Amino acid sequence: MPARAAAGQIEIRPYRLRLVQPLRTAQGVRDVREGFLVLAHEGDRVGRGDAAPLPELGTESLAECHEQLRRARFDSLPGTPAARCAVEQAMLDLDAQRAGIPLARLLERAAPLEVLASVLLSAPGVPELAREAQRARADGYRTLKLKVGLDGDYARAAVVRDAAGPEIKLRLDANGAWDAPRALRRLRELAPLGIELCEQPTADLLGLEGSPVPLAADEMIALDPDGALERAQIVVLKPMLLGGLVPALRFARRAHERGRKIVVTSSLESVVGRAGAAHLAAAVLALGPQPAAGIATGRLFADDGGPDPFAPVDGVVRIPASPGLGLP
Repeated sequence: MPARAAAGQIEIRPYRLRLVQPLRTAQGVRDVREGFLVLAHEGDRVGRGDAAPLPELGTESLAECHEQLRRARFDSLPGTPAARCAVEQAMLDLDAQRAGIPLARLLERAAPLEVLASVLLSAPGVPELAREAQRARADGYRTLKLKVGLDGDYARAAVVRDAAGPEIKLRLDANGAWDAPRALRRLRELAPLGIELCEQPTADLLGLEGSPVPLAADEMIALDPDGALERAQIVVLKPMLLGGLVPALRFARRAHERGRKIVVTSSLESVVGRAGAAHLAAAVLALGPQPAAGIATGRLFADDGGPDPFAPVDGVVRIPASPGLGLP
């Protein structure tokens, strides 16, 4: 990011978004998402960022994030991941507006403006999961994602596969729930269902040689990036955990050089954060074809606080061609 003058005002707006229904993962149940919108004012322009910490995944706490944002300036990024991500994105939004191009093409000149999206299924029961999978297929999604590391993983995955059909990709996310022996047992049980990949079956992916399901590194990337590149075939990049779009893109280039596939995902944040993730996903596509990006989480919120130009249509996010993030 270019050097900047300190002039300009940074505004912080807290938000609290309620989910349509609680989201169960191996780490617990979440029914609300809290964070901060960051508005960087420079003359008539406004750059937007989103700080939505996930301390259980290694970011700062909500209180620490707020303190970091209060001290942020145009010429000095915060030191913690979520706060840094927000301020960096706001600055990049301003840069792209000045350049008159979408943010994705500020990151990578050849970035396309369409990104294939996966959808996260969140229904609590097996019958509801079947209906949700059928709706997702009808809405044009070609990749479905299911949280595992919970009770009845096989039954839940099997009903999704049956409801979605054999041509739809099914990916799993264990959020590090298993140890290595259990992970291998579970993955061998689930593999006949035709699993695209499993995100973070264990915390470090050690001892999973011979897994019948391709392994994806997610949370471990922030702590052990070299281990992630060594042990996983796919890397899952969340800008909120990695300190921003630029660090995430830098790691994506490393992963691409190592022959790894790259999945960009949001972190269950507001439309501002999802917009940044969508632009990053488009920039990563300039490196080559990638699996569907996990940027369709707006549907999980009861109220997203405003219009969402990044909502997928027929399973595709179409990035506005307007300068910057493209938010109204």
